[in-house]
Amino acid sequence: MAPLYLSVVDSHVHFWHPDRVNVPWVKNTPFDKRKDVNEYAEQVKNAGVKKMVYVETNVDPYHGLVEADWICQYAKEIKSTSQFGGIGGIVSFAPIEQGEHMRGYLTTLMRITGSGKQGGLLKGVRCLLQDPTLDPKRVLQTDFVIGIQCLESFNLSFDICIDCRGSPQQFPPIQELVVQCPRVQFILDHMGKPPCDSQPGDSEFEFWREQMTQLSKNQNVCCKISGLVNELSGHDDDELSVAQQLKPFIQVALETFGIDRIMYGGDWPVCEIVSTSWQSWLQILCEIVKNWSEDDKEKLFVTNATRIYKLDCI
Repeated sequence: MAPLYLSVVDSHVHFWHPDRVNVPWVKNTPFDKRKDVNEYAEQVKNAGVKKMVYVETNVDPYHGLVEADWICQYAKEIKSTSQFGGIGGIVSFAPIEQGEHMRGYLTTLMRITGSGKQGGLLKGVRCLLQDPTLDPKRVLQTDFVIGIQCLESFNLSFDICIDCRGSPQQFPPIQELVVQCPRVQFILDHMGKPPCDSQPGDSEFEFWREQMTQLSKNQNVCCKISGLVNELSGHDDDELSVAQQLKPFIQVALETFGIDRIMYGGDWPVCEIVSTSWQSWLQILCEIVKNWSEDDKEKLFVTNATRIYKLDCI
């Protein structure tokens, strides 16, 4: 296996304290406990993380602002070390479907996070779009589009989280949404959750590739290389075998979005749902990109996330 890339910027991390913030999906699961810097810093110590981007945890919508307040206060408590430099940015929950009323919400969110012209931790917002029980075309409703467009004046990005593997019908409406919001920065989480059990030539793979190709034509969209281990049906302890299976997907992301619009994300601790550690996922990705130039690796693991999320960490 290739050596670990040292000192990365992790663009996708979740922390939670269920006693402080209501995260419904963790209830009665092994994740119904504090998952935070104490464990994360131990996980990343062999590689090192310059900074991380905290991404909202699919909280109860009524706790969206509670979560934002909690993580900002928590970020101040974290002491930077040579192996972990702390939280460099936050992607908070936002009720995008509220249209023009998003302006009031975002104004409050900016105040809570201490963001604005003087900077601050808030870099973007997200609301999960991957629920298969909801109409995938809801993102094209007038209020949703207006809610996204509101982000421009606040200089905030939007993380797109869809599930192409389980609900491929979610991808086409996103294409239309992005076209209607050309001045908003979009970031595709987890490469759209591709059908990672498939291979080039399979209909599922080719559909995902076509969608990635079309989406990447919009220069305001970037792509996170993250979360792929969760899209494999069976867990394989052989990191080399997993790397071989996932390599065609990484290649598509590179060929479509290009080296300047992809970034590494650890997706901790969600990666542990399939018993994959943060370091194991990094090891798999390092193996896949081992023949990339050093400049390209630096872009993937450090500089792209720093630029796109406007982090102050280099």
